[in-house]
Amino acid sequence: MPAGETSKEPSGWTTDTLQVFVQRQLDDMRATLQERYETQTKAVDAAFLAQQTAMQTALTAAERAVATAMLAAEKAVDKAEMAAEKRFEAVNEFRGQLNDIVTTLISRVEAETRMGALSEKLDSEAIRTAQRITELESGLLLRLREMQTRLDRREGLSTGIDKSWGYIVGATAVAGGVVAAVLALTR
Repeated sequence: MPAGETSKEPSGWTTDTLQVFVQRQLDDMRATLQERYETQTKAVDAAFLAQQTAMQTALTAAERAVATAMLAAEKAVDKAEMAAEKRFEAVNEFRGQLNDIVTTLISRVEAETRMGALSEKLDSEAIRTAQRITELESGLLLRLREMQTRLDRREGLSTGIDKSWGYIVGATAVAGGVVAAVLALTR
């Protein structure tokens, strides 16, 4: 059996030796814990440094990406502004053309007034033309009647002359026959 309080033999442990033993055990534990602490601290410091480096790298990359995006956005805005400016120029040109058209075109009221005046002129001219045509027709009919009368007179004259020639030729023949008969009788 081992030596100790329950056994009859003395153990050799004293409070001083126990204190030294416990102190050594505590010192060993402290050293182990200190070593672990230092190792853990170094590991945490290394991880923290790695994390800081990663964060710095990520921030730098993000800054570059933001700068690139901002540059691209500025270019896009510039292009959009130029396109909008061109559109506005085209719209303004179109407005100018519309204004030119509006200023050169006749208004509805003015057009209706002019059309009304033209219609009145056409109506009065149509009436005058119809009257003139009626006058000309009357004149032509009168001249045609005169010409018909002349033709009738000529025809009558011609017929009269033709008949007169017939009478003259007949009378001459009768006179010639009488003269021939008289000469024949006298001979």
